[in-house]
Amino acid sequence: MPIAIVLLSGGIDSTTALYWAMKQEFTILSITCKYPSRPAKELEAVRNIKQCAGVNCIEVELPFLRTAAEIMKENPSLLGNAKIPEGFIPARNTIFYSVATYFAEIYNASFIVAGHIETDSIGFPDATPRFFQLMEQLINETKLKRDNDSLNGIQLVMPFLHRTKQDVLKIGSTLGVPYELTWSCYYDGNEPCQRCVQCSERTDAFAKAGLKDPQLSNQPVKRMSGKES
Repeated sequence: MPIAIVLLSGGIDSTTALYWAMKQEFTILSITCKYPSRPAKELEAVRNIKQCAGVNCIEVELPFLRTAAEIMKENPSLLGNAKIPEGFIPARNTIFYSVATYFAEIYNASFIVAGHIETDSIGFPDATPRFFQLMEQLINETKLKRDNDSLNGIQLVMPFLHRTKQDVLKIGSTLGVPYELTWSCYYDGNEPCQRCVQCSERTDAFAKAGLKDPQLSNQPVKRMSGKES
C-alpha cells in the first residue's frame, strides 16, 4: 500500500483528514510539531486521537517556533505594521511541510495529507491553493530520485481544500471521527475558552452542520449515514 504522511494538529480538520486517509487504505504515518506556545491540550488531543485511530505519530520538536504575538511582545517593530491574524506563526506551513517532506523522503511516502479548508487562506498566505501548488513543485524538484519512485512524485493531498468546516464535520460523521477527542481552542484550560477565533469557528461549524459538539454538550456526535453533502 502507498505510504501517506498525515499532518495532525488535533483539531477538527486534520483529524478528519487522518480518518479520510485511513479510508483510502494508505499506510499511515502521522506527524505533529511541538513548539513552546502550542497548547498542551492540543498535544494531548493528538495523542488520544492517534491511540484511538491506531496509527503511529512522530512528535517533532521545534523549540524556535513562536507565534507572532510572542514575537511582538519582545519587539513590536520586528514584524512591521502588518495586520496579523490570531494564532499566526511566520512561515508555519513552509516549516511544517518541510518537516513532512523530510519524513516522506525517509519512508519513501507518496503522499502528504493535511486538513486545510477553504477559509484557511483568509489572512494566512501560506494556506492558499497557490502556495500548496508551489510547495509540491519545490518538494519534487529537490527530492532524492529513486528507481522505485512513483511517476507522480510526492503529492500534497488536501481533500477539504474547497470545503467549509461544516462540510468537514458532515464528512467526518460518516467516517466515525471521534470529535470528542479533538481540541480547537488556541488556549489551555479544562474547557475551550469560547472566545478565540478557533472556538468561534468550531461552534459555528457544528451549528451549521446540525450537530452537537461533544466537548460542550457531553453528547456524542450524530453519526450520519449515506454520502456526505
